[in-house]
Amino acid sequence: MAAVLLTPLKSWLRVIIAAATVGAACSLAVATPQDAQPQPASKRPHLKAIHPGKAANAKDKPASKSEAKQEPGQKNPGAADPQDPAPPQSPPPPYEPEVLRLAEILGALAYLDDLCGSKADWRAKMQNFLEAEAKTEDRKERLAGTFNRSFHDYEQSYQACTPNAQIIISRFLSEGGRLAHEVVNRFSAS
Repeated sequence: MAAVLLTPLKSWLRVIIAAATVGAACSLAVATPQDAQPQPASKRPHLKAIHPGKAANAKDKPASKSEAKQEPGQKNPGAADPQDPAPPQSPPPPYEPEVLRLAEILGALAYLDDLCGSKADWRAKMQNFLEAEAKTEDRKERLAGTFNRSFHDYEQSYQACTPNAQIIISRFLSEGGRLAHEVVNRFSAS
């Protein structure tokens, strides 16, 4: 059973490992000229965050006329009863912390690598990861939320590609590769 669950994760992690190895080699081999001015964030097209599900939540939508006219004490036929128990959720896999960290690293790389002019498509890698790993809507939202938070945190901190941003990219590539190896080696049934 564990081998079946880890098969999509293993194939995705191999992609991350390969990308991390190639990316680390490229980022170390490419030198930025001293007189080159990085493009400020205001001049670059805005990067959009990954949205795992629908475009808007029900609480973001305005109430319909039937909901607005509902009197207190009346039960909305489409609303869930607060006394009904939630459907049972399966426990997260034992490698959940590592997977969440990988999503966080992908979010940071999606922003920083693009900021520094790389052509790597970390957003597509995250989308593939979501398709392979997130079997439930709750898990998909958790992983995408982690990616988005990391993306936006680095977006607020870095407006230009700096030497420090390049160091962070190489460290995240290294950590992502290490985490991917660790998950595959520890949790796959060979």
